[in-house]
Amino acid sequence: MKKLNLFSGISLLAISGFVVFAVSCSKDRVKAKLNTYSPVSTYLNSKEVAEQTFIIDSAGKGPIIGNQGTEIWGSKNCLMYPNGDTVAYPFMIKLVELYTAKDMIYYQMPTVAGGTILETSGEIRLRAFAGTTQLQLKPSGCSFEIQMPCASPLSGMAAWYGITTNGYPDWTNTPPTPFTTNVSSYTAYPSVLGWINCGQLAGSNSNSIINFTSTTDDLTNVGIFVYVPATKTVMQAYNSTTTAIPNGSAVEIVAIGVDGGGNLFSFYQTQTVSANNTVSITLSATTDPALTATLTGL
Repeated sequence: MKKLNLFSGISLLAISGFVVFAVSCSKDRVKAKLNTYSPVSTYLNSKEVAEQTFIIDSAGKGPIIGNQGTEIWGSKNCLMYPNGDTVAYPFMIKLVELYTAKDMIYYQMPTVAGGTILETSGEIRLRAFAGTTQLQLKPSGCSFEIQMPCASPLSGMAAWYGITTNGYPDWTNTPPTPFTTNVSSYTAYPSVLGWINCGQLAGSNSNSIINFTSTTDDLTNVGIFVYVPATKTVMQAYNSTTTAIPNGSAVEIVAIGVDGGGNLFSFYQTQTVSANNTVSITLSATTDPALTATLTGL
């Protein structure tokens, strides 16, 4: 009887071990079903709007005019090296213009400031260089004049300057710099070079967030973006969660994935924000022209 009990105990242990092993393998198989992707930044970087370079070799009346209509007036007398030295000719002005949701998504430059969405009329990056050295504006009241095109300018817009918070793009309105409206453009005199957003806060007292999940795709390296057409706001859902969105907002959701073979996948959905909710993403194979058309249509 003792031998039988020992045999029964050993058998029970073996069966239990097999069940645990089988359950573990079953969980592994479930995990293995999720499609995995490479970091989306490589693809998005390849689609960025090209930075424009202007060589300034003598004094002139200006302005410098960008490909999308940004106009810039500035003088070397307002520029200095980081150590305070004066600047001589020639020097370079470099300009990036982002006036559409598509270009903001490609550049991964969302319009959210400190967790509150911005209504925006566009973003630019304005920099000055002498050789490879990035120049600064002198602190003694110097500024560049910029005009940013807009078919229907809004009142209350101001310059928001690009900063980085916790590793992500962010915006600050310090130092305060208002935009004035013209018939078809805005004018401002920023005293800081770099990223400049023509915008204003667009949050509300009633907001919700959207969380993203998937039963088919590992979203770790997937780019998830939310666009609010009413305010031309672009959000990027870091860690699969959006910032606060005013309730009642109609939004468009786009997710982009690229697999290890360079194949492109996407997801698109529209909805109205009314409460905190979760959107389940299922990526489908797409092409670069098809995705570009989707982003152009935002």
